[in-house]
Amino acid sequence: MNKKLIRQILIYAGIVALFLLISYCYVPQVFSGKVVNQSDFSAWTGMTHETSVHNAANPDDKTLWTNSMFGGMPNVTMYDDFSGDWTKPLYKLLMSGARPANFLFISLLGAFLMMLAFGVSPLLAVAGAIAVTFCSYNFQIIQVGHNTKMQAIAFMPWVLAGLAFTYRSALNAANGRRKWLSKAILGSVLFALALSFQVKANHPQITYYLAIIIFIYAIVLLVWVLARRRELAARFFTASALLLVIGCIGIATNLNKLIPTYEYTAYTMRGGSELKSEGEEGRSGLDLGYATAWSYGIEETPNLMIPNFNGGSSTEGFDTDSKSAEVLKKNGYDPRLAGYLTQYHGPQPFTAGPMYIGAISIFLFILGMVLYRGKEKWWLLAATVLAILLAWGNHFMWFTKLWFDFAPMYNKFRTVSMALTILQVTVPLLGIMVLDRIMKEEYKGSAVTKGVLIALGISAGFIVLTTFIYYLTGTFFTEGDLQMERQLIGMGMEPSVAKQLIENALPSDRTSLMMKDALRSVLLIAVMAMLIVWVFRTKEPFTLKGRTWIVGAAAVVLMFFDLGIVGKRYLNKSHFVNKKDFSGQFAERPADKAIKADGDLDYRVLDISVNTFNDAHQSYHHKCIGGYSPAKLQRYQDLVERYITPEINTVIKTVNSASTASEVQQNLPYLPVVSALNGKYIIIQADVMPVVNPYAYGNCWFVDNAVSAASPDEELDLIGRTDLRTTAIIGDDFAQAREEVASCPEGGDESYIVMTHYAPNELRYACNLDRKRAVIFSEIYYPKGWKVWLEPAEKSGDVRNGHYVPTDEAVTTELFRADWILRGAVLPEGEYQLIMRYEPDSYLLGEKLSRASSITLLLLLLLSCGGLVFTSRKA
Repeated sequence: MNKKLIRQILIYAGIVALFLLISYCYVPQVFSGKVVNQSDFSAWTGMTHETSVHNAANPDDKTLWTNSMFGGMPNVTMYDDFSGDWTKPLYKLLMSGARPANFLFISLLGAFLMMLAFGVSPLLAVAGAIAVTFCSYNFQIIQVGHNTKMQAIAFMPWVLAGLAFTYRSALNAANGRRKWLSKAILGSVLFALALSFQVKANHPQITYYLAIIIFIYAIVLLVWVLARRRELAARFFTASALLLVIGCIGIATNLNKLIPTYEYTAYTMRGGSELKSEGEEGRSGLDLGYATAWSYGIEETPNLMIPNFNGGSSTEGFDTDSKSAEVLKKNGYDPRLAGYLTQYHGPQPFTAGPMYIGAISIFLFILGMVLYRGKEKWWLLAATVLAILLAWGNHFMWFTKLWFDFAPMYNKFRTVSMALTILQVTVPLLGIMVLDRIMKEEYKGSAVTKGVLIALGISAGFIVLTTFIYYLTGTFFTEGDLQMERQLIGMGMEPSVAKQLIENALPSDRTSLMMKDALRSVLLIAVMAMLIVWVFRTKEPFTLKGRTWIVGAAAVVLMFFDLGIVGKRYLNKSHFVNKKDFSGQFAERPADKAIKADGDLDYRVLDISVNTFNDAHQSYHHKCIGGYSPAKLQRYQDLVERYITPEINTVIKTVNSASTASEVQQNLPYLPVVSALNGKYIIIQADVMPVVNPYAYGNCWFVDNAVSAASPDEELDLIGRTDLRTTAIIGDDFAQAREEVASCPEGGDESYIVMTHYAPNELRYACNLDRKRAVIFSEIYYPKGWKVWLEPAEKSGDVRNGHYVPTDEAVTTELFRADWILRGAVLPEGEYQLIMRYEPDSYLLGEKLSRASSITLLLLLLLSCGGLVFTSRKA
């Protein structure tokens, strides 16, 4: 075998081993079986518990619906268990290993491949991989549990590697027709496979930012081809067509999830509200204020290269050797109270930490802007500037609103500061590319020296200038600090001490953090600058290869020192817990245990002992009126804001005016909407008996009247002015159902309907009706997927592969929406059973298309690899 090939294989194998070593040694706690105590993963565990338990017990009849939150909702956005995608085993193989070390490894490997695809030498590509992976934001999202976001970010470089390989193969004039085409086809397939994995990670917003990068890259490349290399235009368009067509096949492998998700999104908060606002039509997409609540402040942008320019995490305090601790100790208070103060003093509501891209990375990026000559510089610059402008959000509102109103799908996303993830790719990429070209002696010595000095002056000068200005003019103080001051006084602290602590000591500690990090960044930049000049200008005794190794190794160490140490501020041993301790947060509370003793098949719980609509722990144990989900149904959110929250406030007033739980029980007011949702229990405190709501309507009830609503606003308004026990509110979009309700004959009252079976995806009721009757169910109406069969009383069909096969005697009927959010049906006279199942057709369609696409993509992978081998032998 070729010795050179063996040597290359060993080098790359060694690099892969190095990435594994770095990934696992950075989080050594995983070796002892510990896990990150992630708040969002805890929420996911709570929200998916009912689904997980049901699916484990019913592997052939898995549920696509959960009743554990918000009265009931599809679980498509929270539970990833979809059939049909044959590429998923490869994805699972890549994602195998202990979390979060596997996230770091995937990112390192992908970023390394991306650097190679853009022509960077292997050792400097290692430095670039570290620069991409160890940006502080990655550790912040790992710590809070945004696992899908981290996976999506980790696969971004993989996609860009395939993109760059395809275009570079096509536009390399040295490649003959047969060779460039075979390489371009292989590159397109690899691009599609990587894109399949990136989309599979299931974070559409990160995928959207990736699409922005790809679009800008392609546009700049097109301009370059048309302006400079028109003879390569045919190759460019061919490569683009391959990327587009095969890339779409890669995306299509995920249609088993994308189709149901797209279908559901239209009905969620991201689909917009049907209600009018101040005379305007109902909006499409998220509310602009809600979407831009987490906007990156223009004044905090310097923390891209000064980590603590605006402080660190909102939940991170100060040590016992801080100025704040000194004030506390001096006045006789526990100095550990300083740990409860917050370092962050920027404009965002709160944050897990700064988007620190790296002082060295930004220095090299500026150096690239000075020295680099080529098309790559301009698309990287354009993507970087655009990301910063988008991240500023409501601080740069005209630009944000322009995108919000006209950019496709942009109004579906929130937390606009997330756009800065683009910089995690663009900044290190240009910086490492120019460093690689310097080491390959593509610039004259004087040009390198001059470029380094200019980049040093701009980057270090920016740090010194912004730090000095902020030191003189910044307040290092927020409105939240005033609230903290009032809280401390309310807890018994002397007002003068609280004032001294919050208004003097706290700003002093924040100033100190900024100054230390500013000095740190300047020193790191200076070291990198001196290293480049020294190695490049010292011709002897170093060879070109030797200089590259020195700079490459130094860049690896400096990048890791710069970013790795800052990353430890946001992900360290204090964030890891034993699996047993993690599971302990879901232990039954006394109130939970008391409720579970109820033998009823189905009822709901209103838990006001937690943040009712922002906590999924309650969903672990009960079918809840509250819960946590960023993709809840918009109609339910409307109901929460208009009725449920005021009803909760009424309960809280009752609790505050009572001395015992039994007194609350006696004085509990009528709660119409909570009762219509069959809110049977109210948890007021976790350690006391729950309050029983005597007004709960039960699983279903008959109505004899219907009132019309000409618009969504009128429909919601009528909820507060109608007796829902006797009358159904039906909008004009269900006018036929309203007519059927009105046509129900008057008569005796011997009818009954009783729930006999409960599963999250199937409800069964025994019916005996003395006449045609209208029934309202205390279940959430969702138009896509709920199907109803009327079967003989003692006979029913079978469930096969998750689908109900009715008997020959079965009769189907339709549900309608009533009372804004509930299900209703008009049922015939007679004795029978009603079977209601959630079986959306979109899943079956998505499964078929996903299977066809994934098989096609895998076949293309095999054929393209074979084609490349064949053409290589011919050459």
